[in-house]
Amino acid sequence: MAENNAAPSPAAGSLAAWRVRLEARARVAAIRGRVWLTALPGVASRHRLFCATLGAGLVLRLIVMAAYRPALLVRQDSYDYMWDAVHLMPDPVRPDGYAFFLALMRPFDSLALTAGLQHVMGLAIAVMVYALLINRSVPGWGATLAAAPVLFDPRELNLEHSIMSDTLATLLMLAALVVLLYRRPPSVWRPPSVTRSAVAGLLMGIAGLVRPITLPLFVLVAAYLLIQRAGWRRAGAALAAGALPLVGYAVWFSTFYGTLNLTTSDGVFLWSRTMSFANCATIRPPAHLQALCPDRQPAHTRVSGRRGNAYLKLLAQPTPELFLWSRKSWLWEPPSKELVPDAYAFTPAKNTRAMSFAVRAIAAQPLGYARVVTEDIALTFLDTDRSLLFPNVTIPGPVTLNYRYQADAVREYLGHATPLASHQGTRVAEPYGYAIHGYQSRLYFPGVIFGLVIAAGFIGLLVPKRRSGAAILLWASAAVMIVLPSAEHTFNYRYALPAVPLACMAFALVRSTRHDEHGGPRLRVPNSRRSEPAPV
Repeated sequence: MAENNAAPSPAAGSLAAWRVRLEARARVAAIRGRVWLTALPGVASRHRLFCATLGAGLVLRLIVMAAYRPALLVRQDSYDYMWDAVHLMPDPVRPDGYAFFLALMRPFDSLALTAGLQHVMGLAIAVMVYALLINRSVPGWGATLAAAPVLFDPRELNLEHSIMSDTLATLLMLAALVVLLYRRPPSVWRPPSVTRSAVAGLLMGIAGLVRPITLPLFVLVAAYLLIQRAGWRRAGAALAAGALPLVGYAVWFSTFYGTLNLTTSDGVFLWSRTMSFANCATIRPPAHLQALCPDRQPAHTRVSGRRGNAYLKLLAQPTPELFLWSRKSWLWEPPSKELVPDAYAFTPAKNTRAMSFAVRAIAAQPLGYARVVTEDIALTFLDTDRSLLFPNVTIPGPVTLNYRYQADAVREYLGHATPLASHQGTRVAEPYGYAIHGYQSRLYFPGVIFGLVIAAGFIGLLVPKRRSGAAILLWASAAVMIVLPSAEHTFNYRYALPAVPLACMAFALVRSTRHDEHGGPRLRVPNSRRSEPAPV
């Protein structure tokens, strides 16, 4: 019989030691967690104003959930997300980060639960805004004021209640910036600076898979680390961690579409942007691109012969969205009978063709491109977009040309075998719907105020004693959120909403003068020979 008293292997010893260390760290974390829980009442008492404001935001969200049941389904997008969550195939129009989130929520069989979780995300965004500003020595009232648009703007509430990716993307984006900019993390989680940079980059990369508009920000994060002289290791860690999910998704995408990319729509969207100014007599495209000219598209003739003053005629001009989604444009011809409409229109070949036309148009008419982009950016601050208002009547189920596709998306996602009329629409319950409809007409974050916040933040950055690395990063991120959508497609206030908390935070930081040369707060400690960063 073999003897059983052989010495343990080195691998077993290492595993036992690792288990002991893990258990010790778990016990320490549990103790610190209990300490934090017992400290919560004291924290709330020190931040009464913000806690009261946060409570009001919570009540407002509960009224929204009671008024609009189960959630808001937006045009084609919400149905695309649900379809992708069921089939788990890369979408040609947008990355599937939000579809993965919906796939995780699918077993709960409730759109209302998804909307409720997104409302919690909205509250979490406000908490992060406040916490970061307090950490950087902004007064409590100023930090509360910066978080107020997220808590009370009805357009923010509308997006949180919609089956759309914006709230999740904003949460991930802001979490990345908070991890990066928080001067002294709590002792319950105080990893090395390289790890924090990697976590910030990873969160920003994942946000890019939810909403591609955030993709440039993880490059800004690395640039911020270099400018702050944080070292190549931290900047490289942020870039590598941010690129990891993007590269993984691109490889997965290539197995379906044969191209290493996140979508096959970037060229098509940029083509739709050029429809606002392109003149083929100036561009002189080759024969295979002439079908993409504006005068060849049905949307071009929608306002021909319209009379009225120049302003009304400008408002009546077809937007890039009309060129993009018109079923009679070159993108959708010849007509397709496929169930999934985007799979036919957004192919790699069509995307390459559209990109070729768009590059030629911009190179031939750079001033025209700059003009339309500037006009759309200005619309962000003029309160002209009414698409994010809550309805005052019940919204029926899908009634568009893609009815069968939309109905199948809802049926497969929710798993209902019965008729879906009650599950495809949004029901308005009174008197809650009446209360929200009245609220949104009286209280919102005006575009003019938004513009003043952006301008004041920029002016503050020009003053050396008010300038800080954190304020520059936040303001630049807000600028990207505002400019990029208009540059690559068209104006929609939904695209600019993530810039609101960033701009408010940047403005709050430049208004606070208590910064050291590295952009963080400092606290003079009595009877001490040195100054140390102030704890939260």
